Amino acid sequence: MGEIFEAIKENIELVHIILFALGIIFLVAEMFEPGVGVLGAIGAVLMIIDVFVLAESFAQGLVLFTCVIFIILLAVLIMFILASYGIVPKKLVLKDTQITSESFAAPPDVKEGEEGITVTYLRPVGKADFGGKVYDVISEGEYIEKDKTVEVVTVSGNKITVREK
Repeated sequence: MGEIFEAIKENIELVHIILFALGIIFLVAEMFEPGVGVLGAIGAVLMIIDVFVLAESFAQGLVLFTCVIFIILLAVLIMFILASYGIVPKKLVLKDTQITSESFAAPPDVKEGEEGITVTYLRPVGKADFGGKVYDVISEGEYIEKDKTVEVVTVSGNKITVREK
């Protein structure tokens, strides 16, 4: 095992350090800007390419690949430990609270039979104004044009079904 690390130390060049560092940078960028996983995949590919370019034999490649996996797992473990103590970068934690009266999850203040005006086209989903409050509504299936009078047919949770009056 010692001779493998000695051979690696002799063969390492600036390009290997740059590839590995770029791989880590892309993985960290994926943590802070999560998305489809493109940045993380690029980071992993750069690190694997670095392993294959640096290794002179299969044994060296296996040791280097194990080291890369160990480094990644260590970084994830450190993030979990920091998160358990509440020490996490602000971009990774949602600080906003959901206020029921302002959120879409709040039950609407409309009753069956109440009338309102469509704010958008209902195709069949859109928005309607009921007494100065705008809600997402769904028609019974037909399209309803903007600025038409609608009547509430049913209210189920936060789903308001309307028909043109």
